[in-house]
Amino acid sequence: MKKVMISLVMCLMTLISNAQVMTSASVDHLIDSAIKDETGYVRDTHRDAHGNITMMEVYREQVKHKGDSIRKPIFRYEYQYAADGMLTSRTKFVWRKSQWQCAARYDYSLENVIYTVSYSRWNKSKASFGQPVGQISYTLLPDESIASVSVYGRHRGDDALKLEWQALVDSHSDHMNYYITQK
Repeated sequence: MKKVMISLVMCLMTLISNAQVMTSASVDHLIDSAIKDETGYVRDTHRDAHGNITMMEVYREQVKHKGDSIRKPIFRYEYQYAADGMLTSRTKFVWRKSQWQCAARYDYSLENVIYTVSYSRWNKSKASFGQPVGQISYTLLPDESIASVSVYGRHRGDDALKLEWQALVDSHSDHMNYYITQK
């Protein structure tokens, strides 16, 4: 999948115009919106008994000789939810050497009025996720609109996440991508 497409999906997964808590329905809507303009990609979505997306695999469809096509695996995402339906984590796998290999995880949490998305990379040698290397925190207003956005990063050798930038959000802004690109 194109790097721009991947970035778009990541941004959409973490930053949406009204900061609603991410659920299976919002994941489905965002993926549909991002993929509809892309040609040559197919997704296979698996759901649980409640209709929540539990796994999604993304394939690149390649046309071969005489119109035949094959689907090459690109990414697999596994989703976990809280009892109330809120998305709590999304684990990303990439297709390498003819198998799915774990790459990263996004963790989502909502405490008081702070909605947080943390990003951790998979440590192959330790067979576990490392400490988060990035985090976006959204301060929510009572109507669940975004009051401010704070972005934190951890650099090699640092023990703690450090504030990289933050911004107050104009309640009339329809262009939320502005806030993700201010880094």
